[in-house]
Amino acid sequence: MTIKIKNLSFSYKDNPIFQNLNAEFENEKVNYLIGYNGAGKSTLFDLISDLQTQYSGEIDGVPSKNEILYQTQNPVIFGALTGQDLQNFVFGISAQHQTIDPEQLSPHFKELYQRLMKRKVGKMSVGERRWLLLFLESHLNKKLFLLDEPLSGVDPVSKVQIEKVINDLAQRKDHLVIVTTHELNYMTKQDCYIHLLHNGEIRSFASYDDFVAASDKKDPEEAFAKLVGA
Repeated sequence: MTIKIKNLSFSYKDNPIFQNLNAEFENEKVNYLIGYNGAGKSTLFDLISDLQTQYSGEIDGVPSKNEILYQTQNPVIFGALTGQDLQNFVFGISAQHQTIDPEQLSPHFKELYQRLMKRKVGKMSVGERRWLLLFLESHLNKKLFLLDEPLSGVDPVSKVQIEKVINDLAQRKDHLVIVTTHELNYMTKQDCYIHLLHNGEIRSFASYDDFVAASDKKDPEEAFAKLVGA
């Protein structure tokens, strides 16, 4: 599965966001989309998911709307719900989903899942809420997953747990996962694609090593700064 963007142009209130943007997103590995705040990462998600339709150019390879999951940066979840209530809601609004069998989970994730099923969302940490929601969403029959800053503001343990769900999704056949993030150091050991959005253009790298090659120290933050001309 591949999404190809050709000569994409989009403006917001007469302010050009993209002008003749070209990019390609492939499956089998996580696609990390990075860039400054305000670079247009969320806007690109809106265009790919067809929430914004007033643009010129082509976006090819996108599955139908009911096969797309778009998780915004701060999904609203009512704190009074338990994890079980949340699961019932997520599965209830989707046409199809895979059944969760706790016995198929590792001992760690089985304990985490069963514990959060009984806990109210308002009593969960930010990381626990984000992991549980993404874990549930990963069982929906979707082909394209657009995840906006799923690692933002969560503790190191939750980052590892969330990242495992993301990687498992990306390795499924005919699934494509695009993730926006500012966690550059977290990609150190990732087998991933990296796409740098800057000044309305995307520069893509086939691996983390290709990205950090811009830095003599192989430092991702230094590489980012050099690539954007900071």
